[in-house]
Amino acid sequence: MKQKKNRGYKMSHKIYALTVIVLGLAIILLALFLLFYVQKIEVKGNEYTDSQEIVDLVEEDPLSKNSLYLLYKYRFTDYDMPGSLNSMKVTLTAPWSVKVTVDEKKILACVPGGEQNVYFDEEGLVVKMSSEVLEGVPCIEGLDVSGAELYKPLENGDEALFKSILEVTREVAEFALSPDRIVCSDGDIQLWFGEICVLLGDDITADKIAQISPILAKLEGQRGTLHLEHFVEKGDAVSFTPDVLPE
Repeated sequence: MKQKKNRGYKMSHKIYALTVIVLGLAIILLALFLLFYVQKIEVKGNEYTDSQEIVDLVEEDPLSKNSLYLLYKYRFTDYDMPGSLNSMKVTLTAPWSVKVTVDEKKILACVPGGEQNVYFDEEGLVVKMSSEVLEGVPCIEGLDVSGAELYKPLENGDEALFKSILEVTREVAEFALSPDRIVCSDGDIQLWFGEICVLLGDDITADKIAQISPILAKLEGQRGTLHLEHFVEKGDAVSFTPDVLPE
């Protein structure tokens, strides 16, 4: 009889201990849930991507209200992000406050498209469509971008021409040139520097772009057309037609 009582006592003790452990774990989990419940999402590092777009994307996940989950997700799993970004990094400024630091793709140039300017990166991907004019971004004139879509490749129908446009915008940035206008006319590309138009043709090379700066220094204050469309390598003749500009 005494043995049965001892067994009953031990069983009750085990159930009590298990109950305490379960309740303790429940309290800990509840505390973690409440403590790490996301109340604020801050976005840093973006210059042209809308912060709210990034926040909305983060919050789409049903589990995004837990900051520990967000830490895990953006460090150890594949995740979706706006097409204008290279990466997103999540850190905590407090258990309930999340900071999202983004690395944006570099805008190469834009094309005026009626009510909206179409901005694209060095791969030709449309990363922003807005009426806003971004300072320091060269604009390409003469392209039809009526069918452009955000986060889709910019297409113009002429693949070779668009490849040349990408190349000229890359090389202009590489040589720190700041043309007032970049014009695509009849398949050829023009760079305008004040009253001087540089004709490049449709074949864009680094050697060709490298000639522009030293020649412009000699033509300062003049007006006319600089012909580089047939330039191939150093030593080739380069002509300048004063007081004559393309229509």
